[in-house]
Amino acid sequence: MFRLNRVLPVIALSGVFAAGALLPAYANPRVGTQAPATVFLSHGRKVSLASFHGQKVMLWLFSTWCPSCQAGLPLLARDEPRFAAEHLHLVILENYRNGGYSGPSLQSLMNRYARAAAHTPNWTVGRATRATAAAYNSESYPDIFYLIRPDGTIERVSSAPSTHLRMILDFARS
Repeated sequence: MFRLNRVLPVIALSGVFAAGALLPAYANPRVGTQAPATVFLSHGRKVSLASFHGQKVMLWLFSTWCPSCQAGLPLLARDEPRFAAEHLHLVILENYRNGGYSGPSLQSLMNRYARAAAHTPNWTVGRATRATAAAYNSESYPDIFYLIRPDGTIERVSSAPSTHLRMILDFARS
């Protein structure tokens, strides 16, 4: 039986999803629907996505072994002051079980690429639970993000934040 999550790392590395053009068609939940209020882990505590209701949120699920994810972290960190000024909250989560593959630790990536930004009030860094993965990344994409309006509606779904910084900033300004 063909399993998408077994070939997806190869596809992602080849750049097919680099522009994020195909991802929205396969993502679940979809644009225009309410963001599921799941729970994830951050600094050893359970955090509900619902606790960010009323804020613009970028929810990014990534795998630590993913090159586009590693490229995205320093760029998001660089633009952190702009995101903060526009009141965009970044929820950056390592995929459940790192998408099924080994890679560097979440902490080592944050220390290397986003040490200062990860400790700002508008960043929440953690790990996706099985429930979060089922709700937002059931196909185990190595790199998927959701832009969520303050009312909880999903406005955009894409991948590779490093190639979509303009879209993310436009969302933050809206």
